Amino acid sequence: MPLFRRGPRQPAPTLQVTVGMSGHRVLAGVADPGIAQLGELRDYVGAVTGHAGPNQQGRDPVAVLNAKMDYAELVDDAAVVVVLAFEELVAQGVVAADEVPAAPELPPVPQHADTYDFIQASHARAQRRMEFLEACDEVLVRHGVAIVAPLPPEDR
Repeated sequence: MPLFRRGPRQPAPTLQVTVGMSGHRVLAGVADPGIAQLGELRDYVGAVTGHAGPNQQGRDPVAVLNAKMDYAELVDDAAVVVVLAFEELVAQGVVAADEVPAAPELPPVPQHADTYDFIQASHARAQRRMEFLEACDEVLVRHGVAIVAPLPPEDR
């Protein structure tokens, strides 16, 4: 019996491409499919702020507003990567074009909004994009495709 146990060797991806400016990796034929980043996005604001609630005036404190803006940017970036990944997957014949979820209809950002209202509108848009990402994740899982973080610069 071997001294050290090794888990079963993971199969090599059948397709590997990079998308986006950061070089996110799209891997087909993997054992752990889906959008890797979704887990950390699902409760980002709560995790960052310790689930802080509105203040006595019913408004979000500055820490929550900062977390909501960070969340909106992270979700927007993830959505761009997923859209680019689906373009590649459709072009490579891995996913049929009619299986790709439609882009969400987003609530408007009020014109000439103050900072507080702008952040709340951006957060609402990010929440709709998260619904889109969840739908995309379901399609990716069905097809055995993962979208994972870029390799560190020294590994590229």
